[in-house]
Amino acid sequence: MMEFTNKKMKILEPAFQQLQSTVGKYAVETGGILLGYPEDNIVRKFIFDSGGSSSPGAYDPDTDFLNERLNQERKENGYELIGWAHSHPRGVRRLSGDQGNGIGDLGYLKAIFKAFPHLNQFYVPIVYSTHSGEFKIFPYVAKRDDIENYQLADLKVIKQDEKAPTPMKYEFNPEKLTGSVNYSLLKDAHVVCVGIGGANSICEYLARTGLGRLTAIDFDTVSDSNLITQGFFLDDVGTLKTDALGERLKKIIPSLKYTGISKDFTALTKKELKYLMKDADLLLMMTDNFHVQAFGNRVSLKYRIPAVFAMMYEKARCSEITFNIPGVTPGCHRCATSSRYTAYANGYKNDVTSTGSTVFHTQYLNASIGLISLAILHRKSDNAELGRWFGKQWERNLIQIRTHPKYGMGDGEIFKDTFENQGRVYALDSVWLKVEPESTPEYDQPCPDCGGTGNLVLSSYLIALLQNPLFRKTEWLNAENI
Repeated sequence: MMEFTNKKMKILEPAFQQLQSTVGKYAVETGGILLGYPEDNIVRKFIFDSGGSSSPGAYDPDTDFLNERLNQERKENGYELIGWAHSHPRGVRRLSGDQGNGIGDLGYLKAIFKAFPHLNQFYVPIVYSTHSGEFKIFPYVAKRDDIENYQLADLKVIKQDEKAPTPMKYEFNPEKLTGSVNYSLLKDAHVVCVGIGGANSICEYLARTGLGRLTAIDFDTVSDSNLITQGFFLDDVGTLKTDALGERLKKIIPSLKYTGISKDFTALTKKELKYLMKDADLLLMMTDNFHVQAFGNRVSLKYRIPAVFAMMYEKARCSEITFNIPGVTPGCHRCATSSRYTAYANGYKNDVTSTGSTVFHTQYLNASIGLISLAILHRKSDNAELGRWFGKQWERNLIQIRTHPKYGMGDGEIFKDTFENQGRVYALDSVWLKVEPESTPEYDQPCPDCGGTGNLVLSSYLIALLQNPLFRKTEWLNAENI
């Protein structure tokens, strides 16, 4: 288990004193629940489990008693369950393993997350009581998507005179969105965003537009250089990007169901991907790593989830967006960028960095991605301005957005061919290019990802393709990790 101290566990002094005078004083293997508002995750009350059974090596909570007290606190104070504290024998500072059926600390933790689906994180502090030595507390915090990698937090006891703020009860008001989006659709939608550096504002603005659920995936931490173009703050430096984004979104839209996954997207197991994608409505591939984007294309096609891919060219002179809508777009991301795949297969190594990009370049690209994302989510909606952008077959799913007047103006280049005779067009323009699906007989080998169908919905066509020996050798059919 990796431990670090950039997470915080805040607890009001009376709650801490109650924890210290019970669990922190009695013989080992006693415990209780931590209550507060999920909006700020400050522990405001501790309920000691007086009916729980204890032995020198195990603590079995009295769930009937604890549920009764939890329901009472909900009615009287609006508190919810945000943690569970218990004591261990001295020297045993970690959570015990999952022994199945809710047995063992990790097993009990999994049962809690299952019983309370709104919880994304949960405090699980371990206590050494004064019954056998000096009082000590290990303030662990666990995340729903990564339970076994629970982490050590900074503990802050808030004195009563500091008056910990009570979060304002806020209900999202979609009045200003009327006509542009279908709020009922968006609040039930789930977007998965891979890479939340430059794209963190896309996540924020989707939340501000009424998105109900967001899963952010990024293994990186915030550095001081990220403050220039990525929308983070000085206090975020050294913090996991997923945590920093989650804290900010919580302050803006408390009702948003947010999950941060601090992992390499390509390292997710098949089981994890299946769980993550089972109810996803849109996959945003916002990383500049070719191999991660390529993996995302296969995931999009495998699980039939629309996906948007984006990258910025050298010196931020132009940006690129591609997207898949299984069943609508005839060519996939790989069909659109097949020459790039060939280059990497032949040993190409990308040395283009983000140098030259300003926050204005980033936000210009992000605004385009955001509108396309909303249009994809509303593709079947008739009662929104952003609905029905895409017909039954949308072929122009490669977009280049120019932010420098001289980009693409050489002979035979796309912007010159498109705009040369329109003298007033200088920059901040875009070209939507038709993507030709790579399929036989036009191509010797069908697209290794989509087989030239652009999607995996056309089952009858796929059956015919599977009879082609070249297609049977394609990568996605034999992929073991998605």
